[in-house]
Amino acid sequence: MFLGVGLVHEANKLICLKETFNAIYVLFLTVSVAALLFSCDPCKNLDCASDNFNGQFRIVSAVTGNDLVFGPNRLYDKNQIRFYSLKGTDTTLFSFEVIRFGGTGYDSILDVRFFPKTDIAYIRLSNGDIDTLNISYKTTDTKCCGTISVITNFLYNNSVDIPGDKGTQELRK
Repeated sequence: MFLGVGLVHEANKLICLKETFNAIYVLFLTVSVAALLFSCDPCKNLDCASDNFNGQFRIVSAVTGNDLVFGPNRLYDKNQIRFYSLKGTDTTLFSFEVIRFGGTGYDSILDVRFFPKTDIAYIRLSNGDIDTLNISYKTTDTKCCGTISVITNFLYNNSVDIPGDKGTQELRK
């Protein structure tokens, strides 16, 4: 009889020990799963789109379609062309670069960066020849990448509507 009570006592200790290990195991799993869930960053490996404040232009003759900046029929000197905006008495010049496009039928393209963002820009082709571009943007607020702005449209001299997100645009003079 004494031996039976001892065995029951030892069995109870083993059951208690097993329950303790189960509780520790469940606690470990719970902490591990919670750590995985809370440490997951959906933005971690995301490649964000960037702002696009650029416009690509060819300045061509409205009559012949000839390039007026590059090639044999040029009328304007690319070194004298200026893209700018006015705000009060402040003038902001926009940088541009010439991109050569051999084999496309284009001599070259003016790639202009309209930054800082502006709604109206001017193109001075020569001292007496200034044109206007009204610029429209699409702005998107994103969870991971902040606010992204892209040019969607140009209004050339308040009359010709030009899509700003469709590649190189012709400005007809």
